[in-house]
Amino acid sequence: MNIEQLGYLGFNSTEPSAFTQYATNVLGMQSVDLETGRPSFRIDSNEQRVIVETSDTNGAAYMGWELSDSSALRAAAGEVEATGVAVTEATIEELEVRRVAEMVHFLDPAGHRVELYSGAAKTRDAFDSPRGIPSFVAEELGLGHVVLSTRTLAETQAFYVDVLGFKVSDYMIDSPFTATFLHCNPRHHSIALADGNFFNIPNVMHHFMLEIEDENEVGRAWDYVQAENVPVAMNIGRHTNDNMFSFYVASPVGVLTEFGAGGCLIDDATWEPWQMPGPDVWGHKHGH
Repeated sequence: MNIEQLGYLGFNSTEPSAFTQYATNVLGMQSVDLETGRPSFRIDSNEQRVIVETSDTNGAAYMGWELSDSSALRAAAGEVEATGVAVTEATIEELEVRRVAEMVHFLDPAGHRVELYSGAAKTRDAFDSPRGIPSFVAEELGLGHVVLSTRTLAETQAFYVDVLGFKVSDYMIDSPFTATFLHCNPRHHSIALADGNFFNIPNVMHHFMLEIEDENEVGRAWDYVQAENVPVAMNIGRHTNDNMFSFYVASPVGVLTEFGAGGCLIDDATWEPWQMPGPDVWGHKHGH
């Protein structure tokens, strides 16, 4: 299986308007009206990258992973089914909401809803950030990355590597927690799996990452967050593995957002997975 990128994310929200204000005013994503009855947001030439579902709960709803075409998608669905995992075809409404040609979905071993799709809708309209951010690092690298917690780390990692075809970038063992970082394209990681037992949390999406081109824009966003009293989860710092210069804020749906720049790229021809000594070179302290 050859997944190409993290294409989109769906979030459940008890108050979608609060997430809209957060996505536009804090993160600088462009709100778009695709007439689906759901708030949707752009960061590049895809018609949308983030979708909000009205719900009586908050949290991640689904992750969309892109395959190159219909035949690749069908082959991938067959590979998942061959492991005994139930695969479901998207409804017409789901295809319209995701703005994709084809999609199937299933649950990973930790219960996260995974969607595989092909044929994402594109737009020629220029990206227009309400915060004046020139561009996000997305397009062929995908939306960014997600970090999932799982109480069954070994089983979940095996599923993503052996079935879905992700490659290990690097990993941590008890430093201070155990986690594995996985890639599907040159972005250092499009998904990471963290031991939920360490954090004493259920199987949830811990955070999603958005990357921008200029580290100065990260600084300007940090100034904005502090001035507007946006809840900070981890302050500004730099990661050990992907070199990301970033900070973390709390979104209204209970999933953190990492906002950063400077992430490294991987060349599979030369890259060797390694055990990291810890998550941070400096910073990323919790709270303000």
